[in-house]
Amino acid sequence: MLRSLLRWIGRGLAFIVALIVVAIGVACIADSAVVHNLFSGPSLGSVAQTERNQPQEAVPGREVDDIPTDASNTIAPAALAAVEAYGTQTESVAMIVYHKGAIRYEKYWPGYDRNFRTDPYSAHKTVLGLLVGAAIADGYIKSVDDFAWTYLPELANDERRNIRIRDLLTMTSGLEVPKMSSWNYWRILIGSDLPTSVLSLRSERAPGTSFQYSNANAELLGMIIQRASGKRYAQYLSERLWSRIGAQSASLWLDRAGGMPRTYCCLYTNARGWLHVGKLILNHGRFGNDQVIPADWIERMTTPSELNRNYGFQVWLGSPPTQQRRYNDHTITAFHSESFLADDVVFIDGYGGQRVYIVPSKDLLIVRTGKAQQTWDDARLPNAILRGLLP
Repeated sequence: MLRSLLRWIGRGLAFIVALIVVAIGVACIADSAVVHNLFSGPSLGSVAQTERNQPQEAVPGREVDDIPTDASNTIAPAALAAVEAYGTQTESVAMIVYHKGAIRYEKYWPGYDRNFRTDPYSAHKTVLGLLVGAAIADGYIKSVDDFAWTYLPELANDERRNIRIRDLLTMTSGLEVPKMSSWNYWRILIGSDLPTSVLSLRSERAPGTSFQYSNANAELLGMIIQRASGKRYAQYLSERLWSRIGAQSASLWLDRAGGMPRTYCCLYTNARGWLHVGKLILNHGRFGNDQVIPADWIERMTTPSELNRNYGFQVWLGSPPTQQRRYNDHTITAFHSESFLADDVVFIDGYGGQRVYIVPSKDLLIVRTGKAQQTWDDARLPNAILRGLLP
């Protein structure tokens, strides 16, 4: 009896192994990049293995070290200690606190330095949102009310023809959000043909009727920018924005050599690069005397959208207060242990606590990069500093 049971167990295990082998074989035939990146890419949640994501394309910058570093005499030492403690607890790479025109605190944990690049995950979406504003100012895109099919004719022949650029910016396109168990999810995440993958998504809801945060919306915007401008996305990003805000050169992860960058994630830069992006928003689109992005576009980006008052154009808003911030029907929610202590908090959100918090009323910026944390508390850093601001 026991021998028979073991024989059946052995057959069952052999069947499972055979299924796995067949599944891997089918995946390799469909898109071998998915299998390669699944096993050879960075571990889930790691932000410090960007070199494993290949191929990449450079985004030339022009680093300007013009931000003064001053004594932290505008922030109570206890507040900075609380920030550092949370940074250590959450396995951070870097933390920067900028207040009233100067860097008041800058910390790199052991093994990292000022030049270390990390994966920001979805923080790239806010840079993408800025670049859409630039493309409108340059006349490549006429308006946020343009139909997406104007630039992506592949969307013109079915119900997706009603999607406007505004719907992509506000995550209300109505396109399906692939579940993690689906092949489309993995093709978009780590596959080798992003345009085909995102253009294969069907419409589930009428545009402008439901907020569903999705990488596909951002990827379609990146494709629109590239087609409308007639330039590589990396080239336009560099010329129009990145080389004009004082940031050092960055890089993008492509789906394949010479292919499409992942414009929903994977803009590899250092913490100071994100500080410069935050300053651009804080300063209404200006870097020094250069109006890089129109001021009215910054205002539009940071205006609450109709279907989600905590979301604008590819950027998150801290008001109205919320404890559970929802992304879409299929993923986890973000956590806030308390309301922000300022009504005008704007923040750049990347998976697991890649953050740039911007508080215009206090001339305050906080940058955090580090290991992705499922339990990241969005209230901890900004409220610790806001409580510690000195007269």
